[in-house]
Amino acid sequence: MRPGEASGKWDMADEVESLADVCRQAGLACDGARLLRVHANAIYHLPRENAVARVRNAAAFERMRSAVQTAAWLADQGFPALRPLEVAQPVVVGAHLVTFWEYLPPLDGRQADVTHLAGLLRALHRHPLPPFPLPSIRPVGNTAADASASTVLSEGERSWLIARCAELEEGFVRLAPTLSQGIVHGDAHTNNLLPHPTHGWVLIDWDSVGVGPPEYDFMPIYLRPRRFGYPHSLWREFRTAYGFDPAGNSGLDLLAEIREVRSLSAFIRGAEHNPAARTELSNRLSSLMAGDHVRRWHAL
Repeated sequence: MRPGEASGKWDMADEVESLADVCRQAGLACDGARLLRVHANAIYHLPRENAVARVRNAAAFERMRSAVQTAAWLADQGFPALRPLEVAQPVVVGAHLVTFWEYLPPLDGRQADVTHLAGLLRALHRHPLPPFPLPSIRPVGNTAADASASTVLSEGERSWLIARCAELEEGFVRLAPTLSQGIVHGDAHTNNLLPHPTHGWVLIDWDSVGVGPPEYDFMPIYLRPRRFGYPHSLWREFRTAYGFDPAGNSGLDLLAEIREVRSLSAFIRGAEHNPAARTELSNRLSSLMAGDHVRRWHAL
């Protein structure tokens, strides 16, 4: 995982009884554990294990079990996926769940670009399906459930978002049969690439992996010019490196709208403890509710 200082104090420690207990269950040492980041997950560096621990809600157990199993299988097949540790996982502690992954430090200041991402995605989308069941991707993920459980959304925001999720899910059901299917990462952007001494770059964060249309993985880059102020050439560079011709693909706009709504999920969870996440959640949600397709969004 990418190291970096956590922004703000991790104030959800009461939701995890003890990181030491979690590591003990997994047979790992947590001496010197350091919090790296808090957003949708809390991520700790475990220096004695050369590993990271990712903490999230226990409701994601089946999804995280699939993430661990798929990433391990892909890595064994030679695909550049971040490898989970070979321990029994996920580990459930109270209302939370923990997975353990190889730790990769940054190398010589390099940063991934969209051509690196395009190459990995092209290989992933052409990879044979695993010999175990892989769930279909969930277009808007946990967004509706997160909205239902949120204490930061107003009733009007909650109702609008839940209804919008249902509408987009129905649209995806109609669209999906017209597109090809394969292994889909589910959250494919350059921040989910890490430098690796052997592979060059590896894909991390397999929480949303499943079977679906490859175009679903294009959306983080497709939206960067529109929402984050990147040059429009970025999308052209990506699709050229991937070998994707958007001509005649009428589903891109729907997939973009799905991605925009899905992006709210992490901010809904993060807003419970992070003021910056709450501010950005308000910015994104109000723009969607107003039908504003060009307002600038900000990454955390």
